[in-house]
Amino acid sequence: MRSACLPSLDLKTAFAAVGHCAVWSDLDTSDVERNAFFEELHNRHPYNTLEEEEWTALVDQLWDRHRKDGRDALLAEATTALSPGQQLTAFAVACKIVASDGEINHDEVSFLIRLAEINGLNILESRTILSVMQILCQDVLA
Repeated sequence: MRSACLPSLDLKTAFAAVGHCAVWSDLDTSDVERNAFFEELHNRHPYNTLEEEEWTALVDQLWDRHRKDGRDALLAEATTALSPGQQLTAFAVACKIVASDGEINHDEVSFLIRLAEINGLNILESRTILSVMQILCQDVLA
């Protein structure tokens, strides 16, 4: 349940919250996943215009929500703030983040399934997106 003292999420924060939740979808959070989160946002408007202080405020807000309300409540609020197209893109970004370290564990798969369900995404489309992100993130020349 959302804390009464915390404001509703705006679109910028809601989209970032989905990526934040993807990074913390398991207890084995890697630097690669954290870097993927920031890289995905840095390549998008409005994040690509944020100053360092704005980044800090955004990340602090996400952590405050995560700690106070829990990941599932943060995720539910974030996805309801997004349009269907934004939800689909956020899901793809989440898939890329969890696949970025080359491994997708059971907790991450459970998170992605839950995210797809919350968003009402087609299961076949969701699996295809995850498969593509796994291929994209493979270090095939290593």
